Amino acid sequence: MSTSAGSAAILSIIRHVTVSKWDKVASRLEAIDGHVRDAEAAIQYKEGQDDNRKLEADVLMLLATVRKAYAGALDSPVQGHGSVNQRGRRGHMGRGGGRGRGRGGIGGAGTGGPAVRLRDRLVMIERMLWEAKYSSVFSKSAALAWRNELLGYLRQRQRRMEYTALFGHLTNEWAEFRFGELSAAKELEKSEAVAVGRKEMYEQRQTWERHVTNERRTDTDKIVNFLDELFHSGPRYEDKLVGEPTDLRAILLRNLRREFFSSCRNKMQVTTSTVRDAIRGVLSADQLTSEKRRAMLDISDKVNVLSEIADILNIDTNLESIKRWSWGENPITVQMRKAINGKYHVHLDLELLDAILIECIGQHVSLNIGSVLQKAWSSEVRDVWMQPSDEGRNAAMQAQIEDYGSRKSGNSVYDLRHRIYQNAFFAAQLPTYTGDVGNSYDPCSRPIDNGPRFTDLVNGAPNRTTLRSNILNLCSAEMAIQKLVHGQFCILQSDFEWFGPSQPHSTLLAIMKYFHFPGELVHFVEAFLSMRMRFEEDGSNGPVLTRRTGTPISFQLTYGISELMLFTLDFAVNQRTEGTHLYRNHDDLWFWGQPEKCVVAWDTVCEFSNIMGLRLNKRKTASAHSVDKSNPRYAAVAQSTLDRLPSGEVKWGFLQYDPSEWKWAANKRAIEEHMKELRYQLSSRTSVMAHIQAYNAYMESFLANNFGRVVNGLGDFHAITVLEALQYAQQCLYGGDESSAVQDASETANVAKHVRKMIQDQFALQRQYDLPDCFLYMGVESGGLGLANPVPAFAKYVDIVKEEDTDDEFMPPMAKHFEVMRRQLSDAYRVDSRLFGERLHAESEKNKLGKQLVAVPTFEGKTESTDKAMGVPTFMSFSDYVSTSEEHSSALGDWYKSMFDPPILRLGSTQPSTNEWAAAYFESELKEKFGGSIAEEEFLSLGLYRTLAEEKVRWQS
Repeated sequence: MSTSAGSAAILSIIRHVTVSKWDKVASRLEAIDGHVRDAEAAIQYKEGQDDNRKLEADVLMLLATVRKAYAGALDSPVQGHGSVNQRGRRGHMGRGGGRGRGRGGIGGAGTGGPAVRLRDRLVMIERMLWEAKYSSVFSKSAALAWRNELLGYLRQRQRRMEYTALFGHLTNEWAEFRFGELSAAKELEKSEAVAVGRKEMYEQRQTWERHVTNERRTDTDKIVNFLDELFHSGPRYEDKLVGEPTDLRAILLRNLRREFFSSCRNKMQVTTSTVRDAIRGVLSADQLTSEKRRAMLDISDKVNVLSEIADILNIDTNLESIKRWSWGENPITVQMRKAINGKYHVHLDLELLDAILIECIGQHVSLNIGSVLQKAWSSEVRDVWMQPSDEGRNAAMQAQIEDYGSRKSGNSVYDLRHRIYQNAFFAAQLPTYTGDVGNSYDPCSRPIDNGPRFTDLVNGAPNRTTLRSNILNLCSAEMAIQKLVHGQFCILQSDFEWFGPSQPHSTLLAIMKYFHFPGELVHFVEAFLSMRMRFEEDGSNGPVLTRRTGTPISFQLTYGISELMLFTLDFAVNQRTEGTHLYRNHDDLWFWGQPEKCVVAWDTVCEFSNIMGLRLNKRKTASAHSVDKSNPRYAAVAQSTLDRLPSGEVKWGFLQYDPSEWKWAANKRAIEEHMKELRYQLSSRTSVMAHIQAYNAYMESFLANNFGRVVNGLGDFHAITVLEALQYAQQCLYGGDESSAVQDASETANVAKHVRKMIQDQFALQRQYDLPDCFLYMGVESGGLGLANPVPAFAKYVDIVKEEDTDDEFMPPMAKHFEVMRRQLSDAYRVDSRLFGERLHAESEKNKLGKQLVAVPTFEGKTESTDKAMGVPTFMSFSDYVSTSEEHSSALGDWYKSMFDPPILRLGSTQPSTNEWAAAYFESELKEKFGGSIAEEEFLSLGLYRTLAEEKVRWQS
């Protein structure tokens, strides 16, 4: 069975089962409509009349009608008084006096009281009405309140059933839309190659083919020489065990080679758990078509099948079998898919057993690479990553600040940098355990809310899903530190052009051989890379292509080897900049600090690219230089130095760095381009729920994730910047210009209005719906449409400044903290200066030398420190003290750590989480219109909805 036919069959079965549920909903709604219509027509009492019997009759009639309408559901909880017309009812009760409320006991079951069963509430009203006949005064206000409450119950029941039916109509419409897609796909499968697609797809395919089918050779001798120089010509460190100088680089290389060889030679033990992990990896990488994906899921639940596969793989994964492995005679089918970020990727459509085998080996190799690389930070060699030791300078600093050594290795910015890099960035893309199948190619794997704080960065497990945002947060924290300490900041970014498809096979194999991987595994990788392929859209008679360059997307095997190659770049930059780190999200490269070191890092990246046969992406390569000339420690840098850095605008997601303002601003041009693409994608989704699914996939994850989390380091106004940008994105998407998917801008200016219009246009003939906001935004489990709203994740961090706070002395929190940090450094300087003087005095008394003291080294390593007038050694200047504060100031370290945390919410725990915002925001509307729940849960077609929703959004090509 073809992929499209299989999916259609499954969908058809589920929809057939759901049809009977829809029929029951229609029947119930018709009956409830009749109850409401009859009840409203039978009401006798009119406002202003003085006939208590009519009012009593109305209440009795409504009691009976509510019992009919809620047949089978009388145990539903209610909040005493009905939610409808609460304001009017409270007005009546106020005029009627407390006597009616007290006698009827209504106050105890009011809106704010505990929930009671509807059955009990009806009995209570009936009882109170009976008692009222014997009361000295019949309270019209109480009776009117009961009548309105009962009418409210009726209308809420009617409205809930209306929206249950509407949910069914919308789900059915989505199913019809999906059937249309599958039918079109089936016709395409029957036909031969058809020239359809977008111009950009063909252009990207041509570029991909040009990279992949032409062999890109590299000079392996140059690669070996580069690596030899990197690992064999380092500074000599003192071996702590024998007290003699030793080259830690050579020790590191020796350890890596030994561990790679031994760990990869160990035979894989494939169990059913191993196979399950491999299946999860294949599914996570999104390699398979829908039909094969379902088959893979089916396999994962069958223990006998898993056991059989494990037995086969235990034979196929030994080194001798791996050495003989090949793809076979038939070419691999490949297909182009558009990703949410607008790029096209070429995916392999493998047979299930091949996919599991390659994933098993890939996870084994990548896990070994990750665990071996972590040993590069073992106590034996970790000093190789640090700034080379300068004994003279250390002695000078120790003379100035007695506990300098412990400060530097404690809470200093210097130490925190290394801890963050080691824990959160170094080899972070590699798996840390079997089954760790995070997909680094997915830029929107989860919403950005509730990302890591500082403690997670230094103590938690590496998190690939937040690695990209961690780069932004760390860069922003460093920016603030550099501004305070040095008065200038330089930032550099780049990545490799067509990194996956352009990696030379000779480079990857040379890397494996250099680090002593077993020859059988090297041979397997070579065979894996040299595959024959045919594009699905070219048909069975299409041309067969042979891969000669590059790696296929989303395979752990080649991803791990690529990371090993990039590790050598990390290490090269670190060594040549004397202890500064390159921050990577796979091939997305970032470096920052002072201009001179940025130049060294850039030269190293360029050299690495040339030797390894890679090309840098000019469109994503840029640098920026910010200066604060008011800072006394600012030292102008020669223009010739800055000219050695690449030009261009530094960008992160939908943010663009403004060097003159020292901050990130919204990149409106990028937003416009992406909204234009989203308009195109949404225009083809004529089903309401298909439209919402695509909108949510983009807005909930990709768009919000490209603005970064709100953290202190991004400044006081970052949340406002993001909110304004999100609003601008809505205007671009639904603004109604000539390229918009929206036809009438005056009626539709945001997604809520647009979805309302879609529903009204397509279902107005069946029934008139008022479509309140709670229906649009509440989750589908509640009967809503679940529209994504990224705004609350950012809006909760915006303080609404009161008028009394806007005087001249008011300072935003970040600006205030900056000034506080200046004062803390000044206070610390005075303390350290005093301690320095006391130490000198004590030493003077001890040695009986008076003022004829020996010279002490300065922090610059010189031996000149006597006051010219008094002949007494002096403490360093305040400017010098601040310029070295990254090494010794715990206060600066605390400030640095605070940069990674979100601002403290003024509302504290009362602020709803992002996931709960809809329930909190629409609570009143939900109670008033629906009595607390939008739909009748038992009649919701959630099975069909989930079947449709589990299909990953495929962007139109």
